[in-house]
Amino acid sequence: MRNLIIILSLLLVSFVLSACSSSNELQNITWQWTSLTETQPAAQSVVPNPENYSVIFNEDGTFNATVDCNQVSGSYELEGNKLTIMPGPSTLAECGPDSLYDLFLGFFNQITAYEMDGETLILIVGEDTARMFFQNTSLAE
Repeated sequence: MRNLIIILSLLLVSFVLSACSSSNELQNITWQWTSLTETQPAAQSVVPNPENYSVIFNEDGTFNATVDCNQVSGSYELEGNKLTIMPGPSTLAECGPDSLYDLFLGFFNQITAYEMDGETLILIVGEDTARMFFQNTSLAE
């Protein structure tokens, strides 16, 4: 019986550590939006000024984002690779005709999951109708 308790305890610790490590790969990193792919219609585009579009996922389940000339905050829920983002308050400055503010927030509000490809964060929109690609800005330093 004692061995069973030890084994179950080790399995629980292993599970908790693996859950923490998957969320830690997102957290406390400044992610810059660099590109977008869409499936309907099929299209790829590069974000012209990625430094104007970034997000940080905080450990407490909140996020802070810079979306062109505006700031957005909110919360997120993470379960495995399932990701739900709930945007909250945002500044509402007019950023100009070339701003991707509306596009960013429109997709960001529909995120359902994420993937990692090396140091690239891929946010999956809806039923994989689009993918937002983000780079870890700490790698450029």
